[in-house]
Amino acid sequence: MKSAVLYPYSAPPARPWCRPCSRLHAKHVAYLCAVYAIHTSILVVLLYIWRLDVNAKKYSDLEDVYYGVQIANMAIISTQVFMVALSALLFYAIYKENSPLVVPWIIGCITFMALESMAMVYSNVLRDHVNKQFDSLCKAEVMFFVMRALINMVAIWGVMRFYHLLKSGMSWKGPEAIEL
Repeated sequence: MKSAVLYPYSAPPARPWCRPCSRLHAKHVAYLCAVYAIHTSILVVLLYIWRLDVNAKKYSDLEDVYYGVQIANMAIISTQVFMVALSALLFYAIYKENSPLVVPWIIGCITFMALESMAMVYSNVLRDHVNKQFDSLCKAEVMFFVMRALINMVAIWGVMRFYHLLKSGMSWKGPEAIEL
């Protein structure tokens, strides 16, 4: 007997170049994407709260750009808090198999990635303008964002796959009881 986690109940035929990708159950992939989004958002919030604290200690070094750097970091924190809320909504949408509730997560993920990249670049340019060079923390922050952006694209693909299967009429609910 095949496992329901690895094989969908009625899966569309797999492409030969993507057999491992299509073997996972679309609903489980969407749940995995929601778990990933919540965990990375919480990690990013914690990292940027630490950045706020570090910048507060360097108030005299940052001079005129202090408030711009802090506001950019707070913008990143707020985008990630909203992503936690949208991921919780995604959990509910997956559980209820409600496709209209999946859409806000997809749009929010794309939008907040763009907003976060702009705020991160703005913060780094301001901070590095004072330092007269890009420090190692800036390089690490950009690399961390690039890795998350690549993984977010895979997560969006997984949720979009679930969404398209829902829109095409696929359901993972068991058979309904018929009363006579």
